[in-house]
Amino acid sequence: MKKKSAVFTIVKNENYFLPIWIKHYKKYFDESDIYVLDHQSNDGSTENLTVNVVPVINELAFDHQWLVDTVQNFQKELLEKYECVVFAESDEILYSIDKPLNNVIDNLINNSDQDYITCVGYEIIEMKGEKPLSINDEILKNRDYWYKCYSYDKTLISKIPLNWIWGFHSVQGKSKLYTDNLYMAHLHRVDFELMLKRHEERAKKWNLKDDGSGVGFQHKIGDREGVMEYFKNIMSLPELIPDKHKISLKGI
Repeated sequence: MKKKSAVFTIVKNENYFLPIWIKHYKKYFDESDIYVLDHQSNDGSTENLTVNVVPVINELAFDHQWLVDTVQNFQKELLEKYECVVFAESDEILYSIDKPLNNVIDNLINNSDQDYITCVGYEIIEMKGEKPLSINDEILKNRDYWYKCYSYDKTLISKIPLNWIWGFHSVQGKSKLYTDNLYMAHLHRVDFELMLKRHEERAKKWNLKDDGSGVGFQHKIGDREGVMEYFKNIMSLPELIPDKHKISLKGI
């Protein structure tokens, strides 16, 4: 008999975001049902965890086909044991404003007419005058703004194997289905100095497979000026995060 649901991510050296990710999803999943695909981290972030850590190996940090293949294959493997599987990258926080995330999953499992759910995506952003975040600061106590980002309307909760396009922004052959007031708070721009540090590591220390498509161009940006330009290049005007969302995201 299959277990109800599992959640997984894939990481490489995410010592800031991975603890936040685990803390959030532990509210809705048993530790035995949380999986971290570890792409050769060497910063200690995947050591001594109480959730499942599964090593994955590839010499290139941003080989997009390898990344999507690895995630799809692992999702399919988990669906042999679970009725529903959630995939979220380490800076992606899925939640609902009117019910716990596990209730959203239960509704999907019990709905024979629906196989997956698409979230509504927002990017939380550091605004001028807000203090830099330290590792122990709660994000929503120190950040008041986000902006709508349609590219983060992702389909990440599913009862069936999915064939994502690169970046996981959409699924081949599937329309987006929005139910249960499901949202995703994306944290990539939550702190400029933190974002700069991640970009410096990715651009200067990691390899990047370049197929000429332009996908993943941002991972090449590693200088302060370039990262600042990318940081400011947002999709829509920032707006105040509503209180009901801050309540749902309490603790991150």
